[in-house]
Amino acid sequence: MTVTEQDTRRLIKLRAANEVLFTGRRNAAKTAWKAILKELGLLGKVSTYQVAKKWDNLKRRYKDLKYPPVGMESMADNAASWPWFYLMNEAMEGRLAASGPVLTPITEGDDPKPSPSQPVRSRGRPLLDRAECERALREERLGRGPREWEMVERERAAIEGDRAAVDRERQWLESERANLARERMLLEQDRMALGREREVFESQRAAVVMNSATVSPEMFNRVQVWALAEPLIREFICLRY
Repeated sequence: MTVTEQDTRRLIKLRAANEVLFTGRRNAAKTAWKAILKELGLLGKVSTYQVAKKWDNLKRRYKDLKYPPVGMESMADNAASWPWFYLMNEAMEGRLAASGPVLTPITEGDDPKPSPSQPVRSRGRPLLDRAECERALREERLGRGPREWEMVERERAAIEGDRAAVDRERQWLESERANLARERMLLEQDRMALGREREVFESQRAAVVMNSATVSPEMFNRVQVWALAEPLIREFICLRY
């Protein structure tokens, strides 16, 4: 895309002043770029894809100079030599929000078609394969460049990893719930067995009371044992439940 320095300066200011138009929704970036192109007097001459790529290149160059990769810190010394570094720094840090008019997105109309002097694309084999076309379309719709798209993919992978971890946690909780249900069933069986045992002892104690004159020492001892054990058994059941 061929633009003058004045066009580039106005492009940076207009893009910063109309950040609110780039919501990330479908076609939001395209309609916003049309409004900016119209304000620049380039609508019908430059496509929204071209101006979006121009902005992506400006951002990429700015970030490389502002935050150079490890081992390439010397790139930061070249910031002063790039004419758009300080203006981009103002834009990226939000200090140019009032530097231009707030525009209205343009939803009608299409991007400019090639002039008769430009070569017509062949109807045969496409110039780009399907994957490249889909990626370019996603970038245009989202208003993001390759680097931003790569960050989105990494975030998506991180979310998928978190989702898998949550699924594993859910499976573990289901297993624990099943174990608790089995333990509760066993405790219920124990309580029922203790209840039956208590009924036996109660009947035996009643028999002892009724036949105290003829009770055998063995039977008397069993009743005494139950009298001592009953409070402990009740306490045990209360603690279990």
